[in-house]
Amino acid sequence: MPRALRRIVAATVTCSFTLALAACTTAPTQGSAQSTPESASSSATPTPRDGSGVTLGLTYIPNVQFSPVYVAEDEGIYRAAGLDISVRHHGGDEGLFTALMAGEEDMVLASGDEVYQAREQGMDLVAVGSYYQQYPVTIVVPEDSAIRSITDLRGKKVGVPGEYGSSWFGLLAILRGASMSKDDIEVVSIGYTQQAALAGGQVDAIVAFSNNEPVRFDAAGMKVRTLEMMGEVPLVSASLVTRREWFEKNEDIACQVVQGTAAGIRRAVEQPQLAIEATQRRDTGLSEAGQVEGARAVLKATATLFDGGDGTYAGPQDLALWQQMADFYLTIPGLLKEKPDVEAAVTNACYE
Repeated sequence: MPRALRRIVAATVTCSFTLALAACTTAPTQGSAQSTPESASSSATPTPRDGSGVTLGLTYIPNVQFSPVYVAEDEGIYRAAGLDISVRHHGGDEGLFTALMAGEEDMVLASGDEVYQAREQGMDLVAVGSYYQQYPVTIVVPEDSAIRSITDLRGKKVGVPGEYGSSWFGLLAILRGASMSKDDIEVVSIGYTQQAALAGGQVDAIVAFSNNEPVRFDAAGMKVRTLEMMGEVPLVSASLVTRREWFEKNEDIACQVVQGTAAGIRRAVEQPQLAIEATQRRDTGLSEAGQVEGARAVLKATATLFDGGDGTYAGPQDLALWQQMADFYLTIPGLLKEKPDVEAAVTNACYE
């Protein structure tokens, strides 16, 4: 996911996926790639096999949003699939795909926009499994705001970290769904000060991650609302990504990781205490009651992103959505030079 997920903004503010791949959060709530399988979709443990070592890369800090991976590792789900898996968090200044392209990692969690941009730079990447099934970017306004819909944003000040990354692309897509553009609003770059900017009246609305800022506002006692989207947002969030060359040589192993992660998602959602404890083993700072409750709230909100909308936490990647995302990105000046090759960028081989 975008830069917003991979940089430390201040001592008590961090960004990580969305994974909303990931979002920015403050210490009390912990915490901004979309799916899984039942064939890689049910709670069943993957079929055991003789496997080999595989390294799965995550963004740079342990986070409850990654807890399905931790649970799959700690509860032996990956091991039961015959996988000798290592979970690696990146360094703060490390590029998302640096270790993957160097062969130091075999798979990584990344968002669809990152895959398309990396492929244009010559990286032969392919998304092989989904993590989040819903896109986390949303618009938040104070509860007493007169803004009731996306179209009510015309002429209003909308705060966004900057004109880049998931938040920015999400805003453009949300506006497009309402037959609007950035010219219909006043874009205000506020960095990662969403809460202060909205509470202080510097902006009328903010672009947020649904499993992050609303949770923080609630913890701070500020009443807010999220605006209902007008149509589907044509963006793909956190996905399991690898190099095509590695996938072609190790498809069985890659698919076991996809399936095992899916089982980890279901286990984490159904047994949230397991997810909290697994995260605590990686994040020793997650110990005080307020922090734990914040992480629990983030996990609850994140569960809606794992859900495909039909009660399943796994399923094939939405190829039509990947195509829509490719078409949408071509409308953003300077983002991509050529239309992405969707068939090369994503595969559902692990769901067949």
